[in-house]
Amino acid sequence: MKHQVIYRSKWAMPTALLIIFAIVGCTGQANAPTLLPAPSSTPAASSPTPVSVESTATSQPVTDNNVLYQDDFTNPGTGWEEVTFDNYFIGYHEPEWYHIEIRSANSKAVVSEPERRSVVDATIELQVFTNSAKTATEGDFRYGLVFRRSGDQWYAFTISPRTKKWEVLKSSPNGLVILQEGVEESIHDLDVDDLLRVDAKGSDFFFHINDRLVGEVTDSDYTGGEIGLYAQSFDSPNTHIHFNTFTIRDVELSLMCNVVNEATLYVRSGPSKTYSQISVLSDGDTVEPLGVSPDRQWIKIIVEGSENPGWVSYSEGYMSCTPTVDFFPIVSP
Repeated sequence: MKHQVIYRSKWAMPTALLIIFAIVGCTGQANAPTLLPAPSSTPAASSPTPVSVESTATSQPVTDNNVLYQDDFTNPGTGWEEVTFDNYFIGYHEPEWYHIEIRSANSKAVVSEPERRSVVDATIELQVFTNSAKTATEGDFRYGLVFRRSGDQWYAFTISPRTKKWEVLKSSPNGLVILQEGVEESIHDLDVDDLLRVDAKGSDFFFHINDRLVGEVTDSDYTGGEIGLYAQSFDSPNTHIHFNTFTIRDVELSLMCNVVNEATLYVRSGPSKTYSQISVLSDGDTVEPLGVSPDRQWIKIIVEGSENPGWVSYSEGYMSCTPTVDFFPIVSP
């Protein structure tokens, strides 16, 4: 019988959280964007001054010890900035969102979480959607979350509901590059939340949309930094994004294995062929790994309908696991 399960293993990360900061895209010619000016005392002022904010930010109370920061944006006292610029604004949106609205094409905004501290390993989740009533009916845009940010150096994971496209971006002083991209049909249309998730551990990053793993990237250039929100317009003259629940927790890798190559595998009571057979897996079956044996030859799994775990051979080449077993915790019989 085929079954699907999800298991989360945990690694600790520094208890670090962040304060707000914003970078924006351009006004001016659509084919030559530059940075937006910092806000001035009036929206139309010709001599902008830098943003200066005194924050008394406090994160929303949470009960899960693995959750390091969480905000559902119902309380402006948590300290995310509210600023209006010439061609965009950011702030709280009643009853329960934070929003970025970009009022021109070829512009972008990056907003760091209020405490603005450096985070290394983390699992980051974001519920987000496009508000169709305030978004142009034509044109494309993308939005999502930013991690390991230091000034104009950061990674981002974004989606576009109109093209169903996702992208992993890397920003540097030389500009933006796409590290990975793809199409995911589960991305919802406008006005419906999508759940984005990034698992960052060392130089390895795993990207999920609506509980589905869509990409893996390895990049060692940025080892830590701020976490926050991202929005960018292309040819859309008005783009309005609502950010819902935003969560940072100790890194949790979702482990999953599938039987491949039309194999039939015996599940045994221990990590050796000398142990008794307790179940059988067939091609396409999905199992929940609990860990891997010290020699990484056997995977410990949940057995459907049994209170006891089982072991299945990994060395035979008939199990495909995400992420690779190199990330699995070592477990004993």
